[in-house]
Amino acid sequence: MVVGVVAAVLVPVAARVAIEGRNELAAAEQARARADVDARIEHLGRALRWRLPLGGADEVALDRLEAIAAEHEALGPPGREVALAAHREIRRGLLATRVLGIPHRERWERANERIAALMAEQEQAMGIERSAGGDRTAHHLALLSREPGPAPVRGHLAALAFGGWVLSVVAFVLRGIGPKGRLRPRLALRWGLGAVVLLVAWAVLLATAHG
Repeated sequence: MVVGVVAAVLVPVAARVAIEGRNELAAAEQARARADVDARIEHLGRALRWRLPLGGADEVALDRLEAIAAEHEALGPPGREVALAAHREIRRGLLATRVLGIPHRERWERANERIAALMAEQEQAMGIERSAGGDRTAHHLALLSREPGPAPVRGHLAALAFGGWVLSVVAFVLRGIGPKGRLRPRLALRWGLGAVVLLVAWAVLLATAHG
């Protein structure tokens, strides 16, 4: 029963992720045919967010965004804005699909490095002076390297507590309730109490995850 319920929930979700990812890749190709690089980057960014293990669309989108960035960086100053947009889409997309950590972390770090370098070049070309002095690239990279969001340990513990709560509720239904709908006192108390404790732990950890 549990396997059937899990399959009934996960299979449609996985199918939608795969379909939407492919649709965004197709839309990106249509934008490429129109020579609309902004729309292409936007659709590739969306495909990157439709991430599914072994799904493939996010990997293709990531490769194509990096190719766009490299192609426009090679053009020098005229291609800087597009290169920045592509690298920023990589950064945002990978941050948006975090679970226990940033996927493709080395590529996220490489995007940060290129964003920092391009922003430093942009500021220098515009004649913007840094009030604090120092290296422009290092300054931007230090800011970009700070992973936004909840503190990792608390965020991971909150995820585990939520998963434990779901399992406890399932166990309460399957083991704490008899075939005729009657409670089995000992098992119902054990799993019911566990579900309450884990739900409270999840709420507390989630509320303090940014602390």
